[in-house]
Amino acid sequence: MSLVIGAVQEKRVFPDHLAFLDLAVSLGFTWVEFKYEARIDPDGMLRKEAGTHLGKLAQSQNLAISVHAAFDNGINLGSTDKNLLRETRQRIRESLEFAERVNARYVTIHGGFFELGYTLEPDDQNAVPPFQLVREEMGSKAFESLKERIINELGTIREYARKRGIVVAPENLHGFSYDRTRFPVTPDDFHACRRALGDDLLLVYDAGHAHSTGLSASEFVSAIGPSNIVGSHIHDNDGSDDQHLPVGKGGIALQEFFMNYSQKGWSFPLNVEVRSKEHFIQSKQSISDSFANND
Repeated sequence: MSLVIGAVQEKRVFPDHLAFLDLAVSLGFTWVEFKYEARIDPDGMLRKEAGTHLGKLAQSQNLAISVHAAFDNGINLGSTDKNLLRETRQRIRESLEFAERVNARYVTIHGGFFELGYTLEPDDQNAVPPFQLVREEMGSKAFESLKERIINELGTIREYARKRGIVVAPENLHGFSYDRTRFPVTPDDFHACRRALGDDLLLVYDAGHAHSTGLSASEFVSAIGPSNIVGSHIHDNDGSDDQHLPVGKGGIALQEFFMNYSQKGWSFPLNVEVRSKEHFIQSKQSISDSFANND
């Protein structure tokens, strides 16, 4: 099995795409996921020749490429605000233009969310995950409406991307919040998207986000179906928030996950999504050591 370990750009720490590419090469990663936001490309140059140049540089280093579409500044595929939804669509289209320039293999897309406007109290025994409490507070009708809006928008984005030869894949979002629900979060959420949009829909699996569902990393992947996963974001947390800790520094059962990955022949890239050079180094070493021990 050829193990692919990649790096996902942390745009607040590594806003310069070329500097991030240099970092990934220097650390021996074989995949890069660039993030795209208008605020780090105010002149749109990465959607033009600068993007083409960036893609060629990455490919000259034998790096595979994916792109994470814009999601900052309230961007929300589930919004009922027409102006915000228009802004969201525009930012996603710009991300797809960048992806086309760098010849990305796929584009990671966030779904959407709903704000309660207040914060719920945790379950007394912490038996019910926060996302489930918020969904119950919303009520099934409101949640189904949110889900429908997001799936419809994902479908529109997918058709726009297909015409340009771009693969788009939703990412499972986290459910740690007591004041906001997101979609998709769970394996059932993803399968609802597949039923609506087609069985060829693929997912970007986020290990840290999946930890908010109460499922282990291996259980989550098995419920999704590993063949339905096109890429991943690998990071750790202690189960209380989306902390993006280095691999092995939280409570996610990643060693079991790596063992299953190795023994069951899973093949999606393991793309590390942490927040410093040191954490990239630690995580890559931890993953490499895990697979060496599983051989």
